[in-house]
Amino acid sequence: MNFENLLQRIMDSDINIRHSIITDTEGNILATSHREGITNYLSPEETAASLKRAATAWKGRKALSPKIGDGLYAVAAFEKITRMTFPLGNENLIFVSMGSDSVRTDMHAGGQQQIVQHVLNILSRDPTKE
Repeated sequence: MNFENLLQRIMDSDINIRHSIITDTEGNILATSHREGITNYLSPEETAASLKRAATAWKGRKALSPKIGDGLYAVAAFEKITRMTFPLGNENLIFVSMGSDSVRTDMHAGGQQQIVQHVLNILSRDPTKE
């Protein structure tokens, strides 16, 4: 799978996405895409540590899947950003970060729910859903 192309499709799906990252299940960064003109709130070291914690949390969710089903996504909302985590097969995770502004000025972009739906559609590999 070409991670760079996948990340570009995700970034192109909504202007409110700040950046997207693919990691392995340990939280090690494999690929990243960053919107031009956006400044990260976290240092590279803080980002890496945050991704490792989120990957550990995803493993906990996966352990429950025989009882509650496979995880589709998880959302962590903060004052400045909202981060969504999606499984990418059994070996990887996708992290998508968007601003937490409540007002969207771009008329074709909605917000968290639309971004979640866009990413799920892209990951489905069903071209009729994109």
